[in-house]
Amino acid sequence: MIEACIRTKRDKIVSYEISGHAESGEYGHDVVCAAVSVLSITTANNIYDMAHIKPVTHMEEGYLYVEIPLSTPEKQGVLAQTLLEAFANAMKAVEKNYGQYITLKFENGGQ
Repeated sequence: MIEACIRTKRDKIVSYEISGHAESGEYGHDVVCAAVSVLSITTANNIYDMAHIKPVTHMEEGYLYVEIPLSTPEKQGVLAQTLLEAFANAMKAVEKNYGQYITLKFENGGQ
C-alpha cells in the first residue's frame, strides 16, 4: 500500500511525503506505483526546473519527501503552488481509481 500525505499551511501546500509500494502488479508492471512515482518525482523536478526553487528532498527505496523552503520568493512560490495543486489533483485521481492500493491524506499545519 502506498501512503501519501500532502501538508498545507495557510492554504498553501508546503510538503508531500510518499511511502510504501502499491503491489498492484508484478515488479516492472505496477501501474499504480509508476503513476505515483512519475507524478511525485516530476513535480519535484519541475519545482526546481520551472520555479527555480531547490526543494528540501529526501529519497530512498519506497520513500520520497519534498518540502518547499519557507524563504521562497512570492513569484516563484506562485508557480510552485500551481505545480503542487496539479500534483494534488492528479494524486486524488489515482486514489479515486486505485484506492485499494493507495491512501491519500491532507494535513493542515494551521496558520
